[in-house]
Amino acid sequence: MRRISRREALRRTAHLAVAAGLPLGFTAATGMPIAAWAEVPVGRVDAPGYGTDPDLIHPSVPWPNTLTDTQRHLLALLADHLLPEAGASPAASAVGVVDVVDEWVSAPYPEQGQHRQLLLAGLAWMDAEAKTRGQRWFADLDTDRQVQIIDSIAWPERAVPEALAMPVLFFSLLRQLVVGAYYTSPEGVAELGYIGNVPIVGDYPGPTPEAMKHLRTQLAALGLEEVHV
Repeated sequence: MRRISRREALRRTAHLAVAAGLPLGFTAATGMPIAAWAEVPVGRVDAPGYGTDPDLIHPSVPWPNTLTDTQRHLLALLADHLLPEAGASPAASAVGVVDVVDEWVSAPYPEQGQHRQLLLAGLAWMDAEAKTRGQRWFADLDTDRQVQIIDSIAWPERAVPEALAMPVLFFSLLRQLVVGAYYTSPEGVAELGYIGNVPIVGDYPGPTPEAMKHLRTQLAALGLEEVHV
């Protein structure tokens, strides 16, 4: 598992919040309070947040990370099931995904507090389910049995027993966080092929003929054919 600095993790957490939004509809979606799902001590993060006027001269993260080493290890394993190494693209755990998710669920804000409850209860459920099926911790099961457990909760569109409603919700959140954390990494951005703004040396060459053709096509579709561009 590759570690990244807290500053980098926080930067990517901010991008994750802006890009994904991650609205919390979990309790309303099930009618079941998250805390009632499993008796997992999540603790309170009593540290302050950034407030409205953070100290940018002396930047710091005013709250502690909350995931234990065991929870981080299980999270890395699940993240790699979701986004394994493929060709030139590294696995999720190799690009700091665990640190970003840990930062997200450790933040002392109401939404992140509910995500923390759901994530920790879900990680506990994974181990409990593994014990039920294989008498071993999830991380100690062979890959086929791990995939069987994941497959039972990885498809929100499938009808599942009521007992699996919250695990399905947990895995949906996990998927959002892992994918968001992955594609805010330099490796994830490179996989998307995103270039961003690049400097132009010399005079601006103007749009390409292909771009102009596309623009005229769109203008025509809007009834603006006579606009000259």
